Amino acid sequence: MKLISTGLLMIGALLLTGCSTLPDSLKGRMDQPVTEYPVVASMTAANQGEEVRMGGMIASVENREADSVVEIVALPTSSAGRPDIGASSLGRFKAVFSGFVDPADYAKGRPITVLGEFVEQQMGKVGDYEYAYPVLSVKGHQLWNIEQKVIDDDRPYCYGLYCSRVRVGVGTGRVQSVITLP
Repeated sequence: MKLISTGLLMIGALLLTGCSTLPDSLKGRMDQPVTEYPVVASMTAANQGEEVRMGGMIASVENREADSVVEIVALPTSSAGRPDIGASSLGRFKAVFSGFVDPADYAKGRPITVLGEFVEQQMGKVGDYEYAYPVLSVKGHQLWNIEQKVIDDDRPYCYGLYCSRVRVGVGTGRVQSVITLP
């Protein structure tokens, strides 16, 4: 009996670690690249070439002749690199990809995590507001999907001493958004 429970515990641990590992596209040359937006936002020319891994939601894509610039609204990321879509914005940064990126795949509002090197701080505008963007040269990236699931609230409804699973009306479930690999 003890052998079975130990085996089940090990299988459960393997399944949990399999769900939370960092994709290969986000593994860099350093064990721990810079992942905190405030640190990246305060980098200067002296930090050029430092490895950075950040994620967020795509705000826009600009394709130029030789490269593409993706503006990203920075969000906190998990140890697996997934952006926390329920969190507040930390700021914005620009990710420069070599070559063309299709705006259909890199659509506004899609979660993304990039691994790259810090290049510079670049002045730009968000609306009429002057903004200093940290700029990264992308070495690897991961696009994520947002899946929405309806979770049924299957608890019994109790009125005094009487409980029932019969429900009348609307609104007995909730929608949960989950970020997944494509």
